[in-house]
Amino acid sequence: MSSSNKKYDPPIPGSVYIETYGCQMNLVDSEIVFSLLEEHGYRRVESADRAELVLVNTCAVREHAETKAISNIGHFGKLKEAGRQVRVGVLGCLSQHAAKELQQQLPFLDWILGPDVYRTLPSLLAQDAENGPQILTEAPGDELYDEILPSRREGINAWITISRGCNNFCTYCVVPKARGRERHRPVESILHEAHEAVEQGFVQLTLLGQNVNSYTHDGSNFPELLAQVAEVSGLKRLRYLTSHPKDCSEELLRTMAEHDTICPELHLPVQAGSDAILKAMGRRYTSEKYLHLVKMAREMIPDLLISTDIIVGFPGETEDDFAQTEQLVREVGYDDAFVYRYSVRPGTKAALKYEDDVPLDMKTSRLMRINEIVRESGRARRQALIGRTVNVLIDGPSPRDPNEGIGRTFAGHMVVVPGVLTPGTEVAVTINALSGFTLRGTSFLNSLRTPV
Repeated sequence: MSSSNKKYDPPIPGSVYIETYGCQMNLVDSEIVFSLLEEHGYRRVESADRAELVLVNTCAVREHAETKAISNIGHFGKLKEAGRQVRVGVLGCLSQHAAKELQQQLPFLDWILGPDVYRTLPSLLAQDAENGPQILTEAPGDELYDEILPSRREGINAWITISRGCNNFCTYCVVPKARGRERHRPVESILHEAHEAVEQGFVQLTLLGQNVNSYTHDGSNFPELLAQVAEVSGLKRLRYLTSHPKDCSEELLRTMAEHDTICPELHLPVQAGSDAILKAMGRRYTSEKYLHLVKMAREMIPDLLISTDIIVGFPGETEDDFAQTEQLVREVGYDDAFVYRYSVRPGTKAALKYEDDVPLDMKTSRLMRINEIVRESGRARRQALIGRTVNVLIDGPSPRDPNEGIGRTFAGHMVVVPGVLTPGTEVAVTINALSGFTLRGTSFLNSLRTPV
């Protein structure tokens, strides 16, 4: 049976399905959209096949994510081809960055909405559908969705956005264009959301921003905000994403070291180890400064987990430039890294100024070389935990075996533990093996007093 002739069950009245791509900021935005729609009587469903409203929250940071999202959105057009009374909208960074392209490639869409116009959705839904997508991307520039509590589901972690937008303008990045200039939520509002989330049963909070380090509001900076959230009653663990090396301060590291609830985890994107490439990227730090920061962080925070982002094959990257990145990655000894091949993002400074002159096969080879170095250091850092007893916060049952639990150490390493364990509980686990990148251990009834 062809997809156009496929028989679908009738949609559930007032139902909405949201598919989310990209970063954690998009996950929070989807929760905000759910909250807005639930206030107007909509309820979420887990399948587009049963939904009256289908929304796709997109990412434009990398070409692969953009291509995948467009391909998957195309499948929802088949619902309309089959005669389903369904409305389909695209949200997020791709809508802001490439609205006209979406309109041309996906004419069945009802709406194309940028990330700062979600408040318009309820009124749009009350209107009759127009021919062709309605594009709404213009916004005042100060939208924070500050008073809207995200509609969260089950789980132990609540993501809390503390700022929106970005002022860094790295030459390869579309985020400032897609999400606008940086603006920050008031401390009181963030604390209110943190208390609400913990009262709802979320024992771990993760503060989010394109660059959390640059947070400032009414004289309060990010270390001061972090310290206040760390004191929320009932909170077990506090994390944050993402740090820009140019703004990662000694004050921030000291704050992390002084609070028992702040996890010893630092995601610190380096992007490259060559100063020439870092300058071309507009990163505003040197490899020497980055290495000094890592050294200071490891001295101040015991058992610190450090992860990073790396782009290989940036325009003009020579073999010597790449060798400098390899050397830095070896010297740091990362626990984890997210490594990407450079892809041209239309409208960025790099796309306008530089030729994409590194061949694809060379980019792929360099990506594999960096991944191999990180695999070695990541395994070595995890193997150092074998024989130790550490606190593990249980996420839930292991995807591979429901009779095992899976969770993370205080730093953030994944651990599998025998037994059916309640999500959100902390257990003391003696680590006895490493399988791939996942630790395995034996649990005890009580957790340790000092987080490890």
